[in-house]
Amino acid sequence: MKRPAQSVGPMDKRRRSEHGSITLEASLIMPIVLMVFIFLICFIRLSMVQMALHGAVSQTVREAAANIHPVELAMEKFTPSDDADGEAVAEEENSQSSTLAELPGISIVADKLESWLPSPSGPLLAAALRGDWKPVQDAAATEIGRLIVEPLLIRAADTSVLEPEQLHLSKLSLPDLKSKQDAFMLIEASYTFKLGFPFTKKAIVLKEQAEERVWVSDPTPSLSGNASTAGLTDPIQIVLVEPTPLRRGNKARVVVKTTPGRSLSIEVIYKSGRSVAKHLGNTNASDDGMAEWTWLVSGNTTPGVWEIVVTSSDGGKAARHFVVEKKSD
Repeated sequence: MKRPAQSVGPMDKRRRSEHGSITLEASLIMPIVLMVFIFLICFIRLSMVQMALHGAVSQTVREAAANIHPVELAMEKFTPSDDADGEAVAEEENSQSSTLAELPGISIVADKLESWLPSPSGPLLAAALRGDWKPVQDAAATEIGRLIVEPLLIRAADTSVLEPEQLHLSKLSLPDLKSKQDAFMLIEASYTFKLGFPFTKKAIVLKEQAEERVWVSDPTPSLSGNASTAGLTDPIQIVLVEPTPLRRGNKARVVVKTTPGRSLSIEVIYKSGRSVAKHLGNTNASDDGMAEWTWLVSGNTTPGVWEIVVTSSDGGKAARHFVVEKKSD
């Protein structure tokens, strides 16, 4: 016996029609909602990358600028001086880089200094002695740019945000250590940021630059008398922070160069604020102008990039970034 066919009433037809319209609306709106979410995620990532790139460039130019003083001393030692009549011993067309390169045995000295002195002091000094120092120019493609500054830039980068292979040195201006009229160091870095949108492989290139004044001796001797030097302060140079990077639970050491007998104080600033570790505080520079502090990095210190600030009683100030990592197993 056959069952009678059930008839579809008006209410059932309306419900089916409503379900169909909801499905159609969802299929139309869902791609737009997903694109909005993807755009927001991409914008947040872009902002994080931009900030991380700026931090890496700022830290690199500070670290490099703080190690220019030994290079200046080497330049003064090996560059010919003027005679009594005020005429240069070397002809004007011979640059200081070619003069350095022609000195006998200078390549051997440069190699030794590069291996003896910590980075970046040793490599910078060696490159200068080999004649690779090109002041006030775009030296990104030179040995200093490719082999010294760019590795510093990659080392300073936050690898949790930046991909090292996408980070490149795009511009480098070195200070003029001969005339000392342009005593600034400029670094510009570029980063290829992949947008990550569906069905596209497009990318944009982000650029950040930072400039720092290097510590060089004054080209014009200061006048005698307190009135002439009022308001002027001698520079402070943070020449060494070791080890690099610092490790939680291990000791750290900072070495500073300034004028002999100068009263100095140091602040080590972490995410939680100013460090209260022992042996941090006030000290006086020795007869050779050197001062140092040694302290224990707490095992609870948050890993990241933090700052050291050294100030003097007469208002001088110097700062430098450093990296803290977890203690290796």
